[in-house]
Amino acid sequence: MRFRVAKNIGLVPFIDAGSAYEDPIPDFSEKIRVGAGVGLRYYTPLGPLRLDVATPLTRQEGDPTFALYVGLGQAF
Repeated sequence: MRFRVAKNIGLVPFIDAGSAYEDPIPDFSEKIRVGAGVGLRYYTPLGPLRLDVATPLTRQEGDPTFALYVGLGQAF
């Protein structure tokens, strides 16, 4: 969900789920990994400057407690 809180500022709460496989044939017995976070958008003439903070909801051993992502332009 994306919404603006000011002319050049937006907020983006999100939930993401998925999995990745080494084998070309997926093993659907593996658990889906889920994460959630919130993003801040600063809208520029070149596209939005994105700052996202996310955390895994289905955390496994070795996973970080959070991740920070910075980007320019739409994510999708």
